[in-house]
Amino acid sequence: MKKIIGLGLICPFIFIFQSSVAQTYADESLIFSRTNPGGSARIQGMGGAQVALGGDYSSAYSNPAGLGFYNRSEITFSLGTNFYNSTSNYLGQSTADSKSNFNIPGFSVVLHTDKNNGKLVSGNFAISFNRINNFNKNFTYQGTNANNSMADYFVQQSDGLAPSQFSAGSANTPSGASYYTLPWLGYENYLIGPMSEIVPNGDSTMYHSNVPSGIAPFQRERVQTSGAQNQWNFAYSVNIADFFFIGGAVGVSTINYQSQKKYTESFGSLANSLNNFELDETLQVNGTGVNASLGIIVKPKDFIQFGASASSPTAYSTITENYSASLTTNWNNYSFTDVTHPLNNRVLNGSLNSQMVYNNPFLYGLTTPWRLRAGATVFIQKHGFITADLEKINYQNSSYSSNSSTPFNFSGDNNTIKLNFRNVFNVRVGGEYRFQKYRVRAGYSYMPDPYSQIQNNVNNAIQGFTGGVGYRTGKYSIDLGYSLTQWHSPYLPYSLYQPSGALASNSPIVNISHSNSSVIVTFGFTL
Repeated sequence: MKKIIGLGLICPFIFIFQSSVAQTYADESLIFSRTNPGGSARIQGMGGAQVALGGDYSSAYSNPAGLGFYNRSEITFSLGTNFYNSTSNYLGQSTADSKSNFNIPGFSVVLHTDKNNGKLVSGNFAISFNRINNFNKNFTYQGTNANNSMADYFVQQSDGLAPSQFSAGSANTPSGASYYTLPWLGYENYLIGPMSEIVPNGDSTMYHSNVPSGIAPFQRERVQTSGAQNQWNFAYSVNIADFFFIGGAVGVSTINYQSQKKYTESFGSLANSLNNFELDETLQVNGTGVNASLGIIVKPKDFIQFGASASSPTAYSTITENYSASLTTNWNNYSFTDVTHPLNNRVLNGSLNSQMVYNNPFLYGLTTPWRLRAGATVFIQKHGFITADLEKINYQNSSYSSNSSTPFNFSGDNNTIKLNFRNVFNVRVGGEYRFQKYRVRAGYSYMPDPYSQIQNNVNNAIQGFTGGVGYRTGKYSIDLGYSLTQWHSPYLPYSLYQPSGALASNSPIVNISHSNSSVIVTFGFTL
C-alpha cells in the first residue's frame, strides 16, 4: 500500500513544516512527541511544574516518586473546558476562527499503605489518567491569489510523468506512480492535462492547467482538528525516612487524532470556463503506546527538596491511519479540446467529482524521545512554596518503523527528523500561597522552538501563563486552574518549487496566531 500523503493534513496548527519536508511524516512525530504534563487543576495553575513537588496524582506521569508524599488514600477527578482562538493572515486579509471543547482531563485513585518498618515509612499505589495533548482546534484563511493556483501545484507534481502514471493498472500491470494521489484527482477532474492536449503531438510528460488564465482565484480553506492524546499511569512509590522518595510507573498512551480540510478556489461565474473547485481531505490517526518512568525526590531539609525523573520513549507499535480525499469541479459549458486526440473532446458542464478512499488503513510504528526532568521546590515556612522544572527532550530521536501489513521505507522520514529537529529544554515555574485552608497559585511555562532552523521566519515556541485557587480540608479538596497558551505558526496550503529544488518565493504562506484558554476544576476526596 502507498504511503498516504496530503497537503500538510497532519499538522496544520502547532508545527507547520517548510515545503522541503512537506511530504514526510517528520512533523507528525513532533505533534505526538511534544506533549504537556497535564494533571490536576492544582498543577495546571502552577505552570505544570511538579517534578520536585509531590502529593498530587499528577506525579504518576511526571515523577512517580512524588506519590510517596501521600499519607492517606484519595480519589480525584477533573473537568475541563478549552477555548481555542486563531487569527490567520493571508495575502493581506485577516480571518478569525475558534473552537471550544469540554473534556475530562484527568482522574485518579491513590491507595496509601503505612509500612512502619524501620526507615520505610509508607508506600502508595496509583492509577491515574492524564490528557497530555489537546487537538481540538480550527483555523480559516482566505484571500485573492494573483500569483498561482493549487492547479499549478498539481502541474508541477505531475511534470515528467506519462499519463499512464495516473492509471489504476490491471491484474497484470501495477498502478501508476501517481494513481490515487492529489494530482490524480486534478487529472481526473480536468484541472490539469498533458501538453499534447493543447499542442499537436506535444510532450505528454509535461502538463498544463485548465483554470481560467488571467483570473486571480479567491482561495479559502478551513482546517478542523479534534481528538486528544491521553495516558494511563500505573505507579508505585515509597517513602524512606521522610528523606528519600523513589517511584516507578508504567504508562499506556493513546492517540486519537482527526483532521478535516475544505479548500476552495473560485474564479467567478465565467462562460465556457471553470467556475470553482473544492478539495476535501479527511485524516484519522489512532494508536496505543507504552512507556516507563523512574523518579526520585530528596528532602534534605524541611524547606527544600529536589527531584529528578526519566521517562522512556513511548513505543507505538502500531499506528493506524485512514485517509480520504475528494475533489469537485464546477464547469460552465467549458469546451474541452484535445488537439492530439479529438475523440477525447467533450463539453464540461455542471459538477465533476473524483474520490480517493483507501480500503485498508496504513499501519506503521512510532517511537518518541526520552524525557529527562529535574526540579527543585523551596518552601516558605507554612505560607507556600516556589517550584521549578527543567525538562530535556531531543526531538531528533523520534523514529518510524514499517509494519509488515503495509511495508514502507521510512529512512527518508527518519533522516529528516534528525536534520530538522533539535534538543530542547522546556521550563516550567510555579508557586502557591497558603492562607489557612485557601490556596492561590500562579505559573509560567516555555517550550522552545523544536526546529533546528526557523521555519518560514516564524518561531514555533509555545509559552503559557497560568493561575488558580484552591480550598483544602482533611476530607476533601477543590481546585480551580486557568491557563493561557500562545504560539505562532506558518501554514503552506501547497508548495511550489524552483528548478533548484528550493521553495519558490511565490508559494502561498499563511501566518497564524494561536491562543488556547483552558479552565479545569479538580475534586479530591479522602478515602
